[in-house]
Amino acid sequence: MKTQAIYLMLVGSVLLGGCAQIRQMDDPTIKGPFHTAVNVHVTPNGLPATFRRVAVLPLIHGRGNRGAERGVPLVRQVFTQELSRARVFDVVTITPEQLYTMAGVRAVYADQKLPVGLIDKIKEVTGCQGVLFAELTTYRAYPPVAVGWKLHLFDLETEELLWATDEVYDAGQAPVANALRRHLRDSLAPNLVAPPKSIVLDSPRELARFSLHDLIGILIEKNAKVGFSLAEDTDSQRGSGTTGTESEQPEPALPETPETPETNENLTPASPEPGAL
Repeated sequence: MKTQAIYLMLVGSVLLGGCAQIRQMDDPTIKGPFHTAVNVHVTPNGLPATFRRVAVLPLIHGRGNRGAERGVPLVRQVFTQELSRARVFDVVTITPEQLYTMAGVRAVYADQKLPVGLIDKIKEVTGCQGVLFAELTTYRAYPPVAVGWKLHLFDLETEELLWATDEVYDAGQAPVANALRRHLRDSLAPNLVAPPKSIVLDSPRELARFSLHDLIGILIEKNAKVGFSLAEDTDSQRGSGTTGTESEQPEPALPETPETPETNENLTPASPEPGAL
């Protein structure tokens, strides 16, 4: 009788294990398909060996995009946190007020001519080797949620474009939804086969976090330096990895009268068009 009970328990375990494997085979967060960012440029030589600090200009919304305009204050903190958490470089955040002090403007697009002296002022005030232009091109807060980013990273010394991306993540598309749910399963709930849809697909903040993690991951993957020489922690990165904490920001000396911006500086390559990179 005891032997029969043990036999039945073993058979039951095998059957349950088989059912679990079948469920996993049918789970799109395991079998896919998954979203792959394709409109990303990374310089073939990787980041320069001396590249340690990056000045991040204020996150701005796409021109004429009211949804993105409403989304900027909602994802700004997530944007700063993910850049800091990746530790590819030290993040020095420039606020709109600090940018106005330096150049007389509160926002700058990567594809416009820059105010005279802005690049020199950024180097002088922040001591950074690079500057990152950040634009929220898409933001949809209702299901299916969506976010889009247009990012440009320049070397302040050579004015070379080191990293650029123009990608939209739409949770209404199955590959994006699968990749997002897989990311949350692996990072937040590793013991769950698939997190609840109400948590995964209805949160624009989580989609923003995942999309940045995905895009920065491409930079790390294609940049050999990052694999063995992570940027060291600095005061500008104290908020790294802590939910709800932004990186500390530089405090540039305020000139008595902000200069009026002009438009003849030449750090203005066009933004990458979808499919062009």
